[in-house]
Amino acid sequence: MRYNLAQEARRARNIRRRSITLREITAPTTEATNLYLACYKPIIDLWTAAAAQIGQEYERTLAAMTTDAPADVQGEIDRAASTFDRLVLTLTPSLRNWAYKVESIIRTRWRGAVLSATGVDLQTRLTTFDVADTVESYINWNTALIRDVSDEIRKKIGDRVFAGLTQRKPAREVAKEIRDVVGMGRDRSVRIASDQTSKLSASLADERRKEAGITVWEWVHSAKLHPRAQHLARDGLLYSDVAANVGKSVGGKVVNAPPERGDRPGQPPYCGCRARSVLVFEFDG
Repeated sequence: MRYNLAQEARRARNIRRRSITLREITAPTTEATNLYLACYKPIIDLWTAAAAQIGQEYERTLAAMTTDAPADVQGEIDRAASTFDRLVLTLTPSLRNWAYKVESIIRTRWRGAVLSATGVDLQTRLTTFDVADTVESYINWNTALIRDVSDEIRKKIGDRVFAGLTQRKPAREVAKEIRDVVGMGRDRSVRIASDQTSKLSASLADERRKEAGITVWEWVHSAKLHPRAQHLARDGLLYSDVAANVGKSVGGKVVNAPPERGDRPGQPPYCGCRARSVLVFEFDG
């Protein structure tokens, strides 16, 4: 805790309520699109172009079926992988721009939510430096994910090509399989970009909450079409990071012990749940 928001709120306003629930802090979905377009789509475009070359080489190889021909197909796959190795180095600035833009959005929205709810203006106290480690960890995480997307596409294309040669599959059929592999990589990349934006937003909002000394939060379900049953059941429940608060009540709701790390809002894969901060001045009773 860097500051006690509850104390400052009482000094700023004559607050008589026992608690205030702040509005949710999230980044707009457009940031997921921005992440995909700037950092993941270039990889998909690379393999889309390579797929055509690999397909052509497969067709020539199938026609010749000489001892050295399979190596020619592998050479096309390796060339695409080498191009990726050069390309990924150029994506770091784009990843950094995305991550720090999300940080700026969350910081601005946190400041606005606190000011609206309490009258306390945190403008001079909220800095990027406070959450730099988190931002940098997401930059590194996405670099690894981009590599994993490319590696998976490369492996699956290789599998399809050499299985095709073994079975003497027509070039047209293998070309479609290669395109399908790239398409699956594209779909995965879109999901990753959405998930990573949600996770970074949740992590940054959580850090801002803890800085303010807020220890109670409400689970807000994502409202996705196919939710995790246990997450849906937690919607609206209160949790606290402080064991001494567990069992107390706020606004008639009992405060629970939080789930294990890794199963909190936004943490499991593709989880869109959020944590809404609850500023407690006094517990019930």
